Amino acid sequence: MERHCCRRHARCADDPRGGLFSMNLTANSLRSALLAMLLLMSWAATALGGPLDGRIDRIIARTDLGGASIAIHAVEVQTGRELIAYRADQPMIPASNMKLITSGVALEVLGPDFAFRTEFRIDDGVTPPTLVVVGSGDPALGDPVLLEREEVGLSVDKLFDTIAGVIAQSGARSFGEIVIDDRVFDRTFVHPSWPADQLNRWYCAEVGGLNMLRNVVTVFAEPSQPGGSPITRMVPDAPWISLANRARSDPKGNNTAWVSRPEPNDNMTLFGIVRTRCEIEVAIHNPPIFAGRVIAAELARRGIDIDPQRVRMARPEEQFDGLRTLAVVTTPIADVLERVNTDSHNLYAEALMKRVGHEVSGEPGSWENGAAVTRMIISDKLGAEHAQSTTVSDGSGMSRDNRVQPATLTAWMRAIARDPARWQVFVRSLAVPGKGTLEKRFIDRELSCELAAKSGYLSGVYALSGVLTEPRSGRQVAFSILLNDVPSGTRARNAKPFHEAVVEELDAWLSPQPTGANLGG
Repeated sequence: MERHCCRRHARCADDPRGGLFSMNLTANSLRSALLAMLLLMSWAATALGGPLDGRIDRIIARTDLGGASIAIHAVEVQTGRELIAYRADQPMIPASNMKLITSGVALEVLGPDFAFRTEFRIDDGVTPPTLVVVGSGDPALGDPVLLEREEVGLSVDKLFDTIAGVIAQSGARSFGEIVIDDRVFDRTFVHPSWPADQLNRWYCAEVGGLNMLRNVVTVFAEPSQPGGSPITRMVPDAPWISLANRARSDPKGNNTAWVSRPEPNDNMTLFGIVRTRCEIEVAIHNPPIFAGRVIAAELARRGIDIDPQRVRMARPEEQFDGLRTLAVVTTPIADVLERVNTDSHNLYAEALMKRVGHEVSGEPGSWENGAAVTRMIISDKLGAEHAQSTTVSDGSGMSRDNRVQPATLTAWMRAIARDPARWQVFVRSLAVPGKGTLEKRFIDRELSCELAAKSGYLSGVYALSGVLTEPRSGRQVAFSILLNDVPSGTRARNAKPFHEAVVEELDAWLSPQPTGANLGG
């Protein structure tokens, strides 16, 4: 913090005149003195206070980032010793590093043993009976990636085989309708500050109280005869979604196919050129209805009579008493956190944010009450000053309205580390070199310590925050490196090597050194 003091007059006890002390300064000398003061203040505002100050200064000096805003903080987790503090109190756009805040809040509010539950219930007091699907906001229901990671190697088909089998065992062979109880969350599916021109992309998937298949469909396109319309199919098979085909096949062109989905409906159009087989993931509209229709279609394929058009959402005050639970699908929070922090899946982070909002407020989870809970937890764990400097807009970092200081992120990780159970789950959820969003990072870097980190990217924003662990001693360093306003082109390509160079210095500092080694600035 810079403090400015302006004194118009000062009495000097040694002034023989006994009056106001005055100095006879020329205009030039005043300007020189002012310039020197400003330079000193500027240096003081950016100077590094940690043992790696000189080394980080040199990395900054030799890396062309085109005048980007740079903010870095690093501390030893166990002691709190500050290693790097370069504009560490500057609020920055964190991009997906916001997920570190969201996942930590989820662990605090929901706990490391929490599991999402999706319940399939039957109301057999009516003829034909009604199937009621009660959502808990689980972002993982039917996620093929997560299912494949299970030890038994599940698939979407196997999941629905199991659900249909349990329902059939209940004696129910047909349903009059499917009611989706998604009221754990509000029905604002799209965040207001997400980029309007990207809402059809998978990473802007809508967020509902019941989600299915990551709330996306996959459009497969392959070329036909030159100049002809490509051959298309959609997975899942969703006849209620229209797909117009305005693309063309061209064996000599480049694959430029893309799918539009104007808000707020599911009328999709394929555009561009298809040279070879390609697949395009498209976010759908209204996740609860989409989930209900997918469930109906999958059950119908397995001999249970239900019309996919007979799907509705529960009314606000509708009660479902005395229903029989037929099947329950659960997802442990550890699996959700891995998708958040290793794979950087936005839907998962937003579902966590809304879920903690619901858990604390008792109201349908929303971005508003989720953000309020997040600020409350930050204030409780780190202090009011950290909460006041943090702007919480969404849970994933897709919004450019989020702001967080690097010093807040490192303090946040240290706060989580005070609870060993939560800290273990948190660190294990992060990406490591060669996996997830770090799959191609640190390939040529020979780190002695174990790195677990979260990357982040938006246009002009490059972020990397995480933890280095020295395996023999268990000592750890928490760090946050945030870059904003990075120009496109060559300078943008320097951002990731810059991150990695800083991490290398931290790795060298944390690693055991030969006697006499000096890693100071």
